[in-house]
Amino acid sequence: MTLVYFLLAITFLVFVHELGHFLAARSCGVKVLSFSIGFGPAIASVQWRGTEYRLAMIPLGGYVKMLGERSEQHPNQAESFAAQSPWRRAWISVAGPLANLVLAWLLFAALVWQQPEQVSSLLDSPEPSSWAASRGLESGDRVIAVNNTAIQTWRDLELALRAARPGQVELAFEKLGVIEVSSQELAKQASAADTGDLLNPRSLGLRPMVLELAIGQVLPQSAAEAAGIQAGDRLLRVNEQAVRDAKALIDLIRRSPNQSMLFEVEREGERLRIELTPRIDETDRAASQNGLDANQRQHARIGASLSPRFDMVQMPRDWFNLIESASIQTWHVTSLTVTSLWRMLTGELSWRQLGGPVSIADQAGQSAQRGANAYLGFLAVLSIGLFVLNMIPLPMLDGGHLVYCAIELIRGRALSEALRLRLQQLGLTAILALTMIALWNDFSRFF
Repeated sequence: MTLVYFLLAITFLVFVHELGHFLAARSCGVKVLSFSIGFGPAIASVQWRGTEYRLAMIPLGGYVKMLGERSEQHPNQAESFAAQSPWRRAWISVAGPLANLVLAWLLFAALVWQQPEQVSSLLDSPEPSSWAASRGLESGDRVIAVNNTAIQTWRDLELALRAARPGQVELAFEKLGVIEVSSQELAKQASAADTGDLLNPRSLGLRPMVLELAIGQVLPQSAAEAAGIQAGDRLLRVNEQAVRDAKALIDLIRRSPNQSMLFEVEREGERLRIELTPRIDETDRAASQNGLDANQRQHARIGASLSPRFDMVQMPRDWFNLIESASIQTWHVTSLTVTSLWRMLTGELSWRQLGGPVSIADQAGQSAQRGANAYLGFLAVLSIGLFVLNMIPLPMLDGGHLVYCAIELIRGRALSEALRLRLQQLGLTAILALTMIALWNDFSRFF
């Protein structure tokens, strides 16, 4: 299903992008010869009102072909792209990326309206030996600002940290009602500056407050199903110990193969005590016997996922908050994407952060497994990525066409066709280089 979710995402976002170009061209009176989703031979096509609408075999992109896209083709024909003014050509070029940006805003707005409750910035116990632990942060503390930007939700915290530069981060916390501000030097020590990775709450040892754990999915023929564990059971105690930390519980289960464990759960208001014995997965057993991973001998599973219930904050459900929240999220993600790309170009951020189609497909599958809202959020972020990518001022990209239009406005005449051809070759080289880096990163991560 991962491939299906990936193809759905790419096809939908490409359709929106090309639709932006198509509608802008039509608004300027430019004749559109073909509207294609995908490249290569057509799987299906239809001719309507002078335009061929086609679905092609390779779904990783698309295009809108207009009359007279090259200056020597039909230069004086009114319906020709080349006959339009620089301002109109610029509008047609920017309309595709702009459509992706508008789509991202609409998706964020839908998520804000549908999810008025957001995970709060209240902190759970920090990771041992982390910066947060060394700072003396405790369960119940709250992050209220990052670099003077107010923080209400965990999403706010993630975006603010990722957008911050290592060594230039100032965190403000509320401890027992008293506001404390961390020093920039401590934040610098906790950053990932040496590895070139983006700063995030986990790198600082920060964790959102988990109020309780519940059982998510129970796999058939698993130890959990055999013991009588059901999806939705609230976990109260394990081996007579209160439990809220999913990671600690998973570690305990992994270290307890073939050892009876006592789970105390609440189901429909009734407390139940269930004995459960974790099992070593047959795949892991075969791997360990073949010497593929000796550590797998000690890993056991119960065959059930854990679903934490976080501390939530209620956001106002009105039009003003919807517009504001969607705009802020769109701005934060766009700013983060642009900043990250610039930091890669300057060597401040590792190129390992750049992902290719395999990484995108993996993220599509993971988000879809978490539910419709997570998948819509993934689409919004990916749509902004397409916006930023296409606005890069490289020939063959929409941003490059905007540069051509700007030069024509300044010089009073367009660049020669020979010069444009050479620039396109340089642009193609740069795009191929980025593609190779992304594919290499995919290969390193997954193969």
